[in-house]
Amino acid sequence: MKKVNEVAQNVFLIDCFFAGLPDQCGVYLLRGEKNVLIDSGPSQGVEHVIEGLEGLDIDGMDVHYILLTHIHLDHAGGASFLLDHFPQARVLVSENSSRYLVNPEKLVRSAGRALGDIALFYGVMRPIPAEKIIPLRDGYDLDLGGGMSIRAVHTPGHSSGHFAFLESGTRALFCGDSLGHFIEGSGYIFPATPPPEFDMELSIASAKKLADLEPTLLLFNHFGSSDRVQEYCDEFIRRLERFVHVVEGGSPEENLRFLTDYMLNDLPQIKEEESGLMSGIMEVNAAGILYYLQKKEDS
Repeated sequence: MKKVNEVAQNVFLIDCFFAGLPDQCGVYLLRGEKNVLIDSGPSQGVEHVIEGLEGLDIDGMDVHYILLTHIHLDHAGGASFLLDHFPQARVLVSENSSRYLVNPEKLVRSAGRALGDIALFYGVMRPIPAEKIIPLRDGYDLDLGGGMSIRAVHTPGHSSGHFAFLESGTRALFCGDSLGHFIEGSGYIFPATPPPEFDMELSIASAKKLADLEPTLLLFNHFGSSDRVQEYCDEFIRRLERFVHVVEGGSPEENLRFLTDYMLNDLPQIKEEESGLMSGIMEVNAAGILYYLQKKEDS
């Protein structure tokens, strides 16, 4: 199993082997005068990230920034552990999310409730000192030297503090979970809709915002890349609307079972060893959609 793939010039995808499986969750390295990691992966995947970086001759002083698309544990849980190895690095994260990195107890408890049986795969999160955090706002530009820079693009919907990152030179877009998960082998894209922050309208607006940027390449942490930008932005919106609107009537318990099975049956064929993880992920996504619909009804 290959740990590292060069997906574009100076852009490498490092496999975190999430839940012990390949091609589920990864961390991107953007290599230049200043080296940047896009997300940290979960705490349990840090050793794979470090091994991948070492294989690229990146040592303890060669990571300058860790950009977090959002603070969910599979994207940010490993950040404090990576700082042990790359002490000069600074962590960039949504201004409104930074307090949860400084004191992550509430976040970890919330994740445990939302994730249920698959929470173990997401690991833990340790506090990050406030002085190591740079807060992000929409449009923030990070100069990487050598004519390279990254622009932070606020993309709420999956979570309120979600950011995507556009590299100015190549216009490659690190989209985090703003366009869901991507199964590279089959070209299948599906929304990630966990509770409690998923919002359909915001997700659709964010997808359209990213398409309007006219990126040349979509880079998914879950998992892989594609240059079929408009096609996948459109497909993400269509599938999201279908998953939300298919839930009509019935009790919350019946809807949860129905929607989980509906989304699982929509998937292309998956490997037997992936079935347990995918079942758990789809149940979390179904719960997020039902929570969103209940919030709309209550308001």
